[in-house]
Amino acid sequence: MVTFEKTVIKKTVEKLIKGEDYREEIVNAINVAFLDFAVSFFKKIVEAKMNTTEINIDWYKKNFINNKELDAAERAILAGVNKKTVCNIYGSANKKILLDVANANLEYLTEIVDELKKEETENLDICLKISYKGITVELSLTESLLVINALATKKLAIRGGAWSSIGKKVEKPLVDELCRLCRVPSKNIDNKIFKKDGKLDYDREVDYKLIGQSGDIYKVEVKLMGKGNPESADAVIARDSKIFIADTLSEQNKSQLQALGVKYIELKNNCETLACFKKILKELDVPCE
Repeated sequence: MVTFEKTVIKKTVEKLIKGEDYREEIVNAINVAFLDFAVSFFKKIVEAKMNTTEINIDWYKKNFINNKELDAAERAILAGVNKKTVCNIYGSANKKILLDVANANLEYLTEIVDELKKEETENLDICLKISYKGITVELSLTESLLVINALATKKLAIRGGAWSSIGKKVEKPLVDELCRLCRVPSKNIDNKIFKKDGKLDYDREVDYKLIGQSGDIYKVEVKLMGKGNPESADAVIARDSKIFIADTLSEQNKSQLQALGVKYIELKNNCETLACFKKILKELDVPCE
């Protein structure tokens, strides 16, 4: 999964507040993470070939799938499966199940490669050439396909993890920055994680709390979602939020929020985000400048 550094989060927040599309920052982060992985992976391949080790199924299992130094979810990814899919199929994704599925999937992949070799050996050949520190190695068809598959599954895993986590990574910094720019006093801000109801036995996280001058507490919900996403009203109802901030809202979303008495801000293509936020703060009697 891609690691969102502070600079990426900062740039994303800046674009959101300016009403610009933030997705370019995520794509850039995905590419950086993938290229970092690819370079590291290629180095390991060269080292293996230098030691006259054939990059076959046994080598791949030893260095990646059964390598205890790697996280189980990462080992599964390199075998062509991800933790979420395993959980959906088997109802669990504990370490044993995850690695059993990973090994089974790699065996299946190997069978496919062997079949391809039989069918296409006369008509097709793939040869990857990798150079590192003045040493060049060439990979056979089987070796090349194993490497290509690993790169493809890793790229998909990074991309999936990035898009699914971007909202959670940016939500609090986004409202933090809005409050900073509008000079909301720290005593009127609560950005800690808390439960909707202390009696519940599960977490229902709210993104933010703002506190009015009379002590009233207003919950803030943030969602970087696409237009027409039905989660907007559901999330607000579940968390009893008073303010909703979204990247894009459909007319139906806006009607739902208005009917619920929820104040909202649509960020995309909105050059007046700060003015909108200040207006809401004043309406709720939250101090700002």
